[in-house]
Amino acid sequence: EDQMNLLMKILTIIVGAAMLLTPLFIRTMTADAVCEGVVITISDSSKHRFVTDEDIMNALRATGIRVTGQKISDIPLTKLEEKIKAFTELKVAEVYISEDRKLHVYGDQREPVMRVVASYGGDFFIDREGVIMRRHNLYTPNLHVLEIDMVFNTEQMNGTSIYDSEKTENLVKAFELVNYIRSDSFWDEMIDQLSMTRDGRVTLIPRVGNHTVRLGKVENYEEKLHNLEVFYRQAMPVAGWDRYRVVNIEYMGQVVCQRR
Repeated sequence: EDQMNLLMKILTIIVGAAMLLTPLFIRTMTADAVCEGVVITISDSSKHRFVTDEDIMNALRATGIRVTGQKISDIPLTKLEEKIKAFTELKVAEVYISEDRKLHVYGDQREPVMRVVASYGGDFFIDREGVIMRRHNLYTPNLHVLEIDMVFNTEQMNGTSIYDSEKTENLVKAFELVNYIRSDSFWDEMIDQLSMTRDGRVTLIPRVGNHTVRLGKVENYEEKLHNLEVFYRQAMPVAGWDRYRVVNIEYMGQVVCQRR
């Protein structure tokens, strides 16, 4: 038993010493180690393609900082990371050296939930967190589209939050309405586009039927949409989906229809 205890103590000392020496060994190893390449990982790259591997490589090259073949200790990671963080389409951007002696760039793309077409000057996306993103002409996800009567400078507002400015107060209301529609399987399938006047009145354009829905102000939208759902499920199949031109749910507890 004493021999067993002695053996355990020796093993503990050896393992402890090895653990203490490992960071020192790694530091010594990496002091003169050379970067062997660049690895780029972009989350959701196949889904959105707002930022490509090529975009990242071009951004790294634009810094004028050499990476491959350079001593790892001489590579200014913070400067490189700042360059990658300039892509406002990324909500996360990290640059680091891993044990494989390669420079790793990791980016997590913002996920758009709404496309906004402003009457004066704007065509852009809003992501899950309410951040404004430039619209990329080459790629438009299948999103709810909001047409809104407002003056908008996308360049000035790109990368900012709709919650940070009084100018985007109506956008916040529309954004919360769209998030509700997206979260409900019935409305997500039913509603395609929305439009909003300058005073915040909303019209919905359903995918089914040949009518528009006047929601009015966004306040109490849950109750208004509940009344509309009951009307859709009970009355529309009887009346016919093309019978009405406008369905008005602006007034609480009422569904008022204008016939063609």
